[in-house]
Amino acid sequence: MPWLDITAAALILLTLIMGVVTRRGKALMVIILGLAAGAALVAALSFEGARPQVVALVILAVLTAGVIFWLRSARYPRLAKAASVILTLSLVGSAGSAWVLPPISFPAGSGPYAVGVDTKVWTDENRDTRGDNLPGERRSLPATIWYPAHGGGGRAAYVPGHERAAELTDALARRYGVPPLMLDGISRSRSNATWQGEPAEGSFPVVVASPGLNSTRWFFTAWAEELASNGVIVIALDHPYDSPVTELTDGTWALSELETTGDDLRDQAMADQWTGIRAADMSAVIDHLDSDPVEPPALQSADRSHIITAGHSLGGAAALETARLDDRVDAAVDIDGMPRTPENAAPVTKPALAIVAGDADPNPEYNAALNALLDDGNGVRVTLDGVTHFGMIDVGLMIGPVPGITGTRGPSGPTSVAQATLHLIDTVTTGRSLNTPALAQLGTVSAPDSK
Repeated sequence: MPWLDITAAALILLTLIMGVVTRRGKALMVIILGLAAGAALVAALSFEGARPQVVALVILAVLTAGVIFWLRSARYPRLAKAASVILTLSLVGSAGSAWVLPPISFPAGSGPYAVGVDTKVWTDENRDTRGDNLPGERRSLPATIWYPAHGGGGRAAYVPGHERAAELTDALARRYGVPPLMLDGISRSRSNATWQGEPAEGSFPVVVASPGLNSTRWFFTAWAEELASNGVIVIALDHPYDSPVTELTDGTWALSELETTGDDLRDQAMADQWTGIRAADMSAVIDHLDSDPVEPPALQSADRSHIITAGHSLGGAAALETARLDDRVDAAVDIDGMPRTPENAAPVTKPALAIVAGDADPNPEYNAALNALLDDGNGVRVTLDGVTHFGMIDVGLMIGPVPGITGTRGPSGPTSVAQATLHLIDTVTTGRSLNTPALAQLGTVSAPDSK
């Protein structure tokens, strides 16, 4: 949380108030408060860097000093008081902005391993660039890989590579209609992983993950680091012409071409189609896991006999569809996504974990789809109270814990989702039943026999 920013704003405001109260009186308390405010600003700059909220506070601190000197000069006192009122409102607004858009801080992993991170752009030789079985350029499969590493190292940039971070920031800003400045944390923040750190020795289960619609694989970072610290390899994909921006094999960038029509039936049909393309992407990545040798080195310790698919929102639907169609997949994790198994198709019979946002409006259609998914007795639903749909990914770390946006438990959402995921992975790797009492410590559990 942005306590340094809020503390600095409060101290600047107290300095201003004391300057207004004392005016031409003794200035000792004004000086003391001003020095404290300056120290808080220096600390904020040291720990957070020159992010817009901190820069704004520095400017307001300078203006506050100017207004205090103005007040003590006794020239145009009414105008000076009016300026102090404007400054007060600006400081309160800056504190609110710091609360809503805090510096991104990733929680340390709870497991025994350090975490490494790498990227890879594979190619699917069996499909064209947009995922169809047509002649043309081959489809690119850009992925980020988080893996158990040997020892620690420098903290990698949240999105490694200046060009990649800039392209992603601009694409997300256009997609959501916000100024790029609001997404400044994407290029400034650092994760807990080491860029291309030395892989740990061992054999580790693999999770192949797909992000939500208009989302990005990088928003899985907190979730993936928690998994990797506990001995899991995570491969998160972006889907060309689906994700906001995607790096292709030839080094160019592809922007999203997905647009809704406003017609619910048509939009649902298109979402079903997009789900199928994503599922094919996930299976294509599993094909690369089967290659010999596996590239990059981070994947050489992958346990190919234990593969789990996962995804958020539409990516959750793709994870379920991949598990349904691909015999190499042992289980699936659906993170708050509407299941989209085609009508009259064989059901998902593998273990499935549905992680549901507790801070959400009732959705009977979603509940019915989940019930149909879990009716075969192989699945469990866990509802995370106080977490919204977006609070389950890194958005919960980028936006303050606001009910209805990230939820009051938004900052802990990705970690809770990861811990629930680990319970399913343990079931796959050990053959034991899903530990529902442990899941119940994370949220409300609903198994088929308890509905």
